[in-house]
Amino acid sequence: MDLSAIIVGPLELGWLRPTGRVPDVLLAWENGALGEAPTGPAWDVVRIPTGAAPATVRQLRAARAPLGPVLATPLGVDFLVTPGSADGWNAPGSTRLPDRTLVLLPHPDYTEPRHLGGRSWIVRPTTGALTDGPALWDAYTAARATAETAR
Repeated sequence: MDLSAIIVGPLELGWLRPTGRVPDVLLAWENGALGEAPTGPAWDVVRIPTGAAPATVRQLRAARAPLGPVLATPLGVDFLVTPGSADGWNAPGSTRLPDRTLVLLPHPDYTEPRHLGGRSWIVRPTTGALTDGPALWDAYTAARATAETAR
């Protein structure tokens, strides 16, 4: 695959550029592998339980909050959030990944049900938008409360 084909078209790389890893990630994607980018410089990552992700995404959309890339992983669902907006994250059952944690990224074409290395995008990185940490906290805690009430 030609790298220019990845850059042109619907693929938006604004979310990835501040990591300083664009060439390496594009090369990995060209070779059918996962790209690696650290948390911190471009975005922070909040990981929530897989089962809470659909309701959390619905809550964010209903609130018309910015919704950035959302990645399903073997360990949970990772929301890419604006740097610093999830500092002090304390929602039960979830965690903010430490700065400089390497996140393994499939090409944005890997969406459900297509996976690479157990990863796929629930919300593709098609714009430069990132999720706001406080909006994610509100959506996630509302989704948890709704699930607990339904029990």
